[in-house]
Amino acid sequence: MEQPLAVGDKVMLPPLMPCGQCYYCVHYPKHANKCLNPTYYGRYIPFQKPPHLWGGWAEMVYVDLEMFPATKIYRLPDDMTAMLGSLTEPLACCIRALNRAVTADGFHVGDTVVIQGSGPIGVLGLVAAQEMGAGRTIVVGAPEEPRLKICRAMGADATISIDQFKSSQQRIEAVREVVGGFGADLVLECSGHPSAGPEGLEMLRDGGTLVEMGQFTDAGSIDTNWHRICTKDITLLGSWAFTANDIPLGIDMIHRAADRYPWQLIQTQFPLSEAGIVEATQVAMAMRCLKATIVP
Repeated sequence: MEQPLAVGDKVMLPPLMPCGQCYYCVHYPKHANKCLNPTYYGRYIPFQKPPHLWGGWAEMVYVDLEMFPATKIYRLPDDMTAMLGSLTEPLACCIRALNRAVTADGFHVGDTVVIQGSGPIGVLGLVAAQEMGAGRTIVVGAPEEPRLKICRAMGADATISIDQFKSSQQRIEAVREVVGGFGADLVLECSGHPSAGPEGLEMLRDGGTLVEMGQFTDAGSIDTNWHRICTKDITLLGSWAFTANDIPLGIDMIHRAADRYPWQLIQTQFPLSEAGIVEATQVAMAMRCLKATIVP
């Protein structure tokens, strides 16, 4: 429901804005994330275009509702910090992925969930799974410091290090040992590495569900045995980004869970300067932090 904004309100501006008029927006609103004519503040609007303030590592952003009528601005609760607010969009992506599994009858309260990947999406996927009723959560990733340690602090029941269990078979067996012989009910693939998909299939129990949401960029292909999808009788789903309806879910979840998690462990702050941006990029690429956050 639309609400008026006032000067001083804290808001978040999602990077993806569907047009509301294309084939997907009109006929398949649940897949408006695949809009054919999206607006991307901070990405696809060229900075040469006046007034030049289109977001992306900037102190200010210009929002033009006349030029881009599909723009949506979401008001944050008064008691939510801007730092927490910046996590609502990636959290919404995780909520959508899990809701894809719910719709397919592949995720239920009490289920065991394996999260492949211990980066920002993996950790927020862990939070979303727990908040949506997972009975047991297992994170597969690396490095131990700081990422797997943070996952345990955020509530993961178990973590499996790819540095310790170096082969795919070792990791599959480690998951099955934690679960108790069978595989997980649900695997959420958040790593972005092509090899994680076939590995995740084997971490599932027969009849389980795998949601692939980590392949946001094309990291290439890998050989796999599609026969296993059939013989294991699994449900395989893809999930891309979020829709407009997912953002309020992310805001509400992080607001309700504000006191239940050590959120400060997730975000490492860097100043909005040339040196700060360079350092943030280097630290993030070296995985010495979980989420590098640039703050004016």
